[in-house]
Amino acid sequence: HNLMQNALDALAGVESPEAEVRTELTESGVRLSIRDNGSGFSEALLARVFEPYVTTKPKGTGLGLAIVKKIVDEHAGRIHVANVVPHGARISITLPLAHAA
Repeated sequence: HNLMQNALDALAGVESPEAEVRTELTESGVRLSIRDNGSGFSEALLARVFEPYVTTKPKGTGLGLAIVKKIVDEHAGRIHVANVVPHGARISITLPLAHAA
């Protein structure tokens, strides 16, 4: 929910807003990607985006992405944030597949 809400928040004021959610089965697991065509992240913010209390929102706590990263880490997953060209951002989470016992 947090990732989608962040994408929707990034679209405020965008003339032709777009948000895309994709799932993909990869060799290393299942990937969930959320992309928007908002303003993206500044380079300074990209470097700190998963740190607690880092926010650009007037009423934000800065805990959302820190919590998401902790959950992903606890499931042996990976999370990646990047800007997309010409504008916007993509957050991808890859979680390993569980092997049947």
